[in-house]
Amino acid sequence: MSKAIHNLFEIRKSLERFEQEVGISNLSDLEKSIIEFVASSKEVTLTVITQTEYFQKYSLSSIKRAVNNLIESDIVFQEISKGDRRARFLVFKD
Repeated sequence: MSKAIHNLFEIRKSLERFEQEVGISNLSDLEKSIIEFVASSKEVTLTVITQTEYFQKYSLSSIKRAVNNLIESDIVFQEISKGDRRARFLVFKD
């Protein structure tokens, strides 16, 4: 188990280095997770996030607050669906 924990720590250090390189090290863990999810998925809405198993440990208000912070920080933006104008997709700004 000691080797496994050591490996986990090495992965954690690498992740922190990568986060610094892409400029997201100052964000909360939830905000980082949302960015990663949005960047790796298509047609992501708040509903999709809240229904994803990983995010179910977070409250709806925490998720909304994190998404709003990312929008205000100009990291993600909302795109209105062409098929259903009520739907707003979150898109990562490259």
